[in-house]
Amino acid sequence: MRVALLLFLLSGFSVLGQKVYLSHEVEKQVEPSGGLSLLNQFVQENQQIPFRSAVKGLNGRVYVKGIVEPDGSMSAFEVAKGIDSLCNQEAIRIMGLYKAWKPAILKGEKVRQYFVYPVVFKAEPMHNYDSTSSRFVDYFDKKFYLTTDPSQFEYRVFRSVDPQGYIGGDVISEQKNGKKWSRIGTVPFKRTEIWHRMTFAGSGKDSVSAYELAARDENLTSYASEAVFQKNGKLLAHKEYGGDNKMVRKSEYDLNGLLRSLHISADSANTVLLWYDNGQLQSVVEYSLRKNTDGDGPMFINSWERDGVQKVKDGNGLWSEKQWEKSGEMSVEEGMVVEGRKDGKWVSKLESGKMKYEELYQNDKLLKGTSYEDGIERTYDQEIIQPYFKNGINNYYKFLGQNIRYPIEASRRRVGGRAYVSFVVCEDGSLCDYKVEKRVGFGIDEEALRVVKKMDGMWEPGVMRGKKVRVKYNLAINFQLE
Repeated sequence: MRVALLLFLLSGFSVLGQKVYLSHEVEKQVEPSGGLSLLNQFVQENQQIPFRSAVKGLNGRVYVKGIVEPDGSMSAFEVAKGIDSLCNQEAIRIMGLYKAWKPAILKGEKVRQYFVYPVVFKAEPMHNYDSTSSRFVDYFDKKFYLTTDPSQFEYRVFRSVDPQGYIGGDVISEQKNGKKWSRIGTVPFKRTEIWHRMTFAGSGKDSVSAYELAARDENLTSYASEAVFQKNGKLLAHKEYGGDNKMVRKSEYDLNGLLRSLHISADSANTVLLWYDNGQLQSVVEYSLRKNTDGDGPMFINSWERDGVQKVKDGNGLWSEKQWEKSGEMSVEEGMVVEGRKDGKWVSKLESGKMKYEELYQNDKLLKGTSYEDGIERTYDQEIIQPYFKNGINNYYKFLGQNIRYPIEASRRRVGGRAYVSFVVCEDGSLCDYKVEKRVGFGIDEEALRVVKKMDGMWEPGVMRGKKVRVKYNLAINFQLE
């Protein structure tokens, strides 16, 4: 155990009649269930650094002292040494969420023990923040690359934020014209009342009443990080975007404010981390974004039980995962992984014991599967078959070419672009739930929808484990003048 990170108080007294022990007075000291590195990761990922404290830069520690209880929680919080009131409060909030301690042991019994943990707060100064107008100002060169060189300034973007640092106003773009700046675009800010869906197992609710803060253009492209809050102000979800407006991180929290899932996007793969409701890391999975790689399925990296016992290490071991079914019942899927890939027999059962399916894999390749849904036994050798145009891809392009009529207004204005539409392919192959996902305008989106609707009856439905299912399908139709 690292003394630099785990510090213990030097005195003790009885609380509510039950003695609180010191580290040298117990046979086994308290420790995080999954180890110190997972506790450090928990603290780092759950940390919501107070905006007002971070603006000018931050590099310090808040030493939170308390008592680790026999049930694995921590109580009686105090700040032994702090930074400021906001950081001190945030440090106590984080430590109060973590309930995955292994308690101290004395004479074979779990006992209370003092403990101090240093919560590190670190943030670079926000030089692009203008406190007088409560907004960030970023400058770009002619190629729209971020720059701090005044001689290269060609564009600038204003992002207004609220006192907590979340988007709080329109995103405004300007272009330099001599010594003056002219507005060239405005992306409206919206606070929207929504029902937020809880996507992780064990949430206890399908969705909760919430509100969302976002700034999106008419193509639904986000120009600032987005946040979803409960009505009481607790964060439910947060999406961070990179310079190319692509999402790089998505965090989802439970009703207590505990981080339960984290999606990290990179060029080659997406990484998904899940946590139990006590703060113990549950699993780490990677999804490759590269096609034609060995094995198209996920890479199962690590997994732990709720008590911190590791079941899969570095891609090897017994994988087990719970998930909610549409019926509201929990199911459990488990099987062996070798070097991160499914191998051998995998089964999924409902908590009632009813079998959902069983599958046989060899190095991530499905050899045979049998599902038992709806009391019908179905065999298959592909887990998922995506919907497809009946007559093949060549006839699909031919159909588009023969049916698309370039909108008069778009032709007159010499406007082109790619219309993004979606629809649902139903179990019988019919189409429904049409929607424009990103708009081009000038009649192009309406024409794309008209042509898509003419495809009704021309699709084969998707199949999941031998059963035909409804699948949402996204389509991009390119409109280009000769």
